Amino acid sequence: MSTSPQPLSFTNMSATDSFIVCCFYTDSYRDHALSLKKSLDDFNLNYYFKEVEDAGYWEANTRIKPHFILECLQQFPDKNVLYLDADALVKKPLDYFNHITADVAFYKAKGLPGMSHDYLAGTMFFNNTANTIGLVKQWIAEQVDGNRTQVDQDSLDVAMDKLGDTLTVEPLNPGYIKIFDKDYDGEVYIEQFQASRGQTKLKRQKIRMRNRLIGATVLLITIVTIGTSVMS
Repeated sequence: MSTSPQPLSFTNMSATDSFIVCCFYTDSYRDHALSLKKSLDDFNLNYYFKEVEDAGYWEANTRIKPHFILECLQQFPDKNVLYLDADALVKKPLDYFNHITADVAFYKAKGLPGMSHDYLAGTMFFNNTANTIGLVKQWIAEQVDGNRTQVDQDSLDVAMDKLGDTLTVEPLNPGYIKIFDKDYDGEVYIEQFQASRGQTKLKRQKIRMRNRLIGATVLLITIVTIGTSVMS
C-alpha cells in the first residue's frame, strides 16, 4: 500500500553569507521546492526549507508566510532572511543581499500597470532587526479579521501603511523578482514562476458562485416577466 511522502525540511549553513534563504511549501509545491533547493546548491547558498500542512485553499496557504518569516528570524538570529516563494529559481549569485543595510528590501509595485498590491511578496529581504520583527508581527496581526479570501499581500500592504515610516526600505531591483512571462531586459538573478496561477482559489470560486446566482436570478425574473406578459 502506498503512503504519502513524509514532510521534508532542509537546512544548509555552509556558506559565509550574512543571510539565509528561507522557503516554506505544501506537498503540492514539493517539486518546485526541490528545484529551488537545487538552484541554491548550485550557488552554495545558506537555506532553510520547511514543508507545512496545506491549509485547505490557496489564500489560507499564503497567510502562513509572515508566521514562517517570523519563525526564521527567531530561529536564525545571527542571519538576515531572504524569503523566496517555492516556485522561484536562483539564476545568478546573490552577493547583493550581503550588503543591504536597510531593514527590508521589497519590490514596490504600487502604481504599476496590472499590479493589485503595493508590494510583491515572492522575493523579500529582512534584516534581522527589531524594526523588521515589529513589521512582521504587525503583518501577522493584520490577518485576524476573519476574511477567508485575504492573501498575504493584503495584510502586508496594511502593515506597511502603519509601520513603513518606522523602517528603512530599500527598493528591490526587478531582476530579483522577475516574473517568468513578463518582459525585462536586465540581468535576472531570481525568477518567479507563479505556480499559484494553477491553484484553486477561494475568491475565484466565490465569484463563480455569485455569477451563477446572479444568472439564475436574472433567468427567473425573465421567466416570470414573460409569463406575466402572456397571462395579461
